[in-house]
Amino acid sequence: MYLIVGLGNPGAKYHNTRHNAGFFVIDKLAEFFKIESFELENNYLYAVTDHKDSQGIAKQVVLMKPLTYMNLSGKAVKEFYEKYEISKENILIIYDDVNIDLGVLRMRPNGSDGGQNGIKSVMYEMETGEIPRLRFGIKGGEEFEKQRSDEGFSLADYVLSAFEEAEYEVLERTVETAKNAVLSFINNGIADTMNRFNGSTAVISKPDNKTEEKPGTHPENEKENNSN
Repeated sequence: MYLIVGLGNPGAKYHNTRHNAGFFVIDKLAEFFKIESFELENNYLYAVTDHKDSQGIAKQVVLMKPLTYMNLSGKAVKEFYEKYEISKENILIIYDDVNIDLGVLRMRPNGSDGGQNGIKSVMYEMETGEIPRLRFGIKGGEEFEKQRSDEGFSLADYVLSAFEEAEYEVLERTVETAKNAVLSFINNGIADTMNRFNGSTAVISKPDNKTEEKPGTHPENEKENNSN
């Protein structure tokens, strides 16, 4: 079994905000798997489907959206983990990262929380940093840097702001590529997926290793500053 968790905040108020990038990817996966509705559990929405990997082996996949709001996301993950005793290696947490440019993805098998409260909650509840994660860049380039230098700038307000219309094309392309990265994680494992998907989404890679061109690389931002 694979548990794919997209982090975000529930409710129409937050639907198009940067902090909901994880939800966007879950919705795209649901579309791929032709899932029409999610079931409601105590702290999360979930849907179960079967998927054949690159070798034709059927695998059970669970898509999850925590309903606890970002800061308490770990409660939903822990609840599912304890109920179904899933391997931690088969859990993937997808969340926004304000330290990475919009259009860039970063998958890792472990790491710190980087100040992002959603993955911080997951690590706290699961009592480990050894949880695979896919970081979805939401930083808005030069305009963001200008805003960040302004007096009174609020990072919390920024991540809860809506994407600009000019960003939609890159956003849609990134969500599509993130969906393919998740499928690759299930099909081929994390090492292969990291090699193929960590970088710019200028080219949309497919999960089956049959792309004509590998995504362009982007320097890794090793310094993980604070985000919400």
